[in-house]
Amino acid sequence: MNWNSADLPDVSARAPQIRCVRCGDTVRVAFMAWLEDGTLIDSSIGGKPPTFTVGDHSVMQGIERLVIGMRVGESKTEKIHPNSAFGPYSPELSCQVSRRWFQAQNIQSQVGLGLDVRKTDGTLVHMIITQVDDDHVTLDANHRLAGKDLLVQLDLLEILDQAGSSTQATRTIETRQKMRSL
Repeated sequence: MNWNSADLPDVSARAPQIRCVRCGDTVRVAFMAWLEDGTLIDSSIGGKPPTFTVGDHSVMQGIERLVIGMRVGESKTEKIHPNSAFGPYSPELSCQVSRRWFQAQNIQSQVGLGLDVRKTDGTLVHMIITQVDDDHVTLDANHRLAGKDLLVQLDLLEILDQAGSSTQATRTIETRQKMRSL
């Protein structure tokens, strides 16, 4: 039997529309994030893929911008600059304290140690010891990734709507063929 594309029914008007992510959508993603030197800093591989609502600011701004406009099954990899990630590095959030003060408080001054420091207004600030020399200990309240560009790969697994149903990457589209007898 000979046939050409003109013999096939036009199903374009009946094809399901593939929805893009927009602000207010709840999405499930898989992701990997690393520094420009290739150091992996976070990943959903081997864990439960995170779910978030676009626009509620529960994830960094760069991730929200990246996911908007994506379709289920799509993957994007982009550089996210500090202002859209963990913010710029702020030198004013770093200070030096006498090493003798640490010794008098019986606190071991070790790089990487986290401390909750009470400010003069009574609020607590989490700080990390970033440097120790003979006379001083440097404390830093910046996020460890502040001021760093991040590379993020984001795979859109699912768009959840408000009714709780979803559009999944494993969507099956059924095609029926009519048999013609000769």
